[in-house]
Amino acid sequence: MTLLIRDAVVIDGTGRPPFGSDVVLDGGVIAAMGRRLDRPAGSGLLRADGAVLAPGFVDLHTHGDFTVPVTPAAPALISQGVTTQLAGNCGFSPFPVTAGRADLLREYAAFLDGGLPWGTWRTAAEYFAMVAALPLAGNLACQVGHGAIRIAVMGFDPGPPDDEQLTAMRRLTRQSVAAGAAAVSSGLTYAPASSAGVDELVAVAGAAKSAGARFYSTHLRSEAIAVTRAVDEAITVGARSGLPVQLSHLKIMGAGNWAEIDRVLARIDAAPPAADVAMDQYPYTAGSTTLAIIVPRWATEGGTAALQRRLGDPETRARIHRQVTAQDPAELAQGLRAFEPENIVVAAVPDPEYRRYVGQSVARIAGRDGTDPATAALELIRRWGGEVTTIVHGQSEPNLRRIMAHPRTAIASDGWAFSPVAGGLPHPRNYGTFPRVLGRYARDEGVLTLTEAVRKMTSLPARRLGLDGRGIISPGYIADLVLFSPDSVADTATFESPQQFCRGISAVIVAGQIAYRDGQDTGARAGRLLRQRHGQVT
Repeated sequence: MTLLIRDAVVIDGTGRPPFGSDVVLDGGVIAAMGRRLDRPAGSGLLRADGAVLAPGFVDLHTHGDFTVPVTPAAPALISQGVTTQLAGNCGFSPFPVTAGRADLLREYAAFLDGGLPWGTWRTAAEYFAMVAALPLAGNLACQVGHGAIRIAVMGFDPGPPDDEQLTAMRRLTRQSVAAGAAAVSSGLTYAPASSAGVDELVAVAGAAKSAGARFYSTHLRSEAIAVTRAVDEAITVGARSGLPVQLSHLKIMGAGNWAEIDRVLARIDAAPPAADVAMDQYPYTAGSTTLAIIVPRWATEGGTAALQRRLGDPETRARIHRQVTAQDPAELAQGLRAFEPENIVVAAVPDPEYRRYVGQSVARIAGRDGTDPATAALELIRRWGGEVTTIVHGQSEPNLRRIMAHPRTAIASDGWAFSPVAGGLPHPRNYGTFPRVLGRYARDEGVLTLTEAVRKMTSLPARRLGLDGRGIISPGYIADLVLFSPDSVADTATFESPQQFCRGISAVIVAGQIAYRDGQDTGARAGRLLRQRHGQVT
């Protein structure tokens, strides 16, 4: 298929100033660029009329490996201009699966799971074979999660691995990366991964490096009271393993901790070259995760079902309640999530009969049910385990802007609910991340120039991921492109009405085929599973 894009303003992703050009696409690649190019015989025509043509956006942080197999078009993502996503973040991945521990992994990732056909794969290679056969609208690359690896070897055992277990963890890591996983991730605020020490993380990261992984991404052990210490830990893992460090959705939670931003950014800037620290960020002051993150680590030993049984025992439940409400600084420093019930809003529950809870804060639910907030929260967890998804407020808008402006910050969604079939009230970042940065933070507020915003969505993450032939507009590069109006591009999704598509993006092109045009899915399915090979992702 040949396509001529006429009269575009090209922002090529490198950071150079915009320039006017026609662009010819042929055979899925950019064939020619220049002013007033002749239209190739038999080619299609897309009139840009002065709109911006940019490389397709690269989202370094999603959990699409749990939902794209169910909704492979991922319309909420492709409509934002995202042509490539990297899944498997925060230590969560659907593989590896070992005998007797499949249910533990499924429970661990329940809040992410869009209805995966569990039982049809065990290894990364088998999962990738399944995904490669899907009609993908955009490209998908995956990481292997340290949390999934730990569960495969140790279940929810909170202890350190012995030599045999650590050897098994290394082996599963190498196998997954050799099969095509692009990187390894950790989520150190989630049990059982929260039990991991630095030596274990270095061993896993080192195994990933030996197989060609691009980096070690990490959801820090603390994003609040001990965030600076958590950044130091991540830098240590990178320096000792030799694997570059990607700080996931960098932020600081809780007003009392916001001043740590100076120390955090100073640590990043002073990190040794061996750690090669970079970060990603979504442009919202609220995050989203499972409600079960509020419980202490010991209560999760044995998995989510064991936690639910403990919550069914009055004496054990009372102990958990005391710990959740006490907010001991030492426990918070080790990853226990601060419990601020007025800032925790229920986004989804699995039972439609309890839809009344969706959109309500835990504090408000407690008031309606005539109980205290911790009791209300623990009852939701007792009933549904890790399946209660929440929106968690508590970040600082000035800090968000400072992190966004840092030259090593890539824009990323941290999304997974990329289709309207997802229930509840998912985070608006699923629908609005990239246009929100282009519109609000670049055009309207000037936090970034438009050229820099595009770089943070294209060449910066593409180079970090080692994407071969993507992330820049230049002849010979793969024709993953987005056409948008810089004057009208904007997010429309809100926390109250999150499943709203953005405006101002007129066309999204994947491998030379128009996948999205004027608000409509065209039905083109040129996306691919991208695999890591010899340190490059293709």
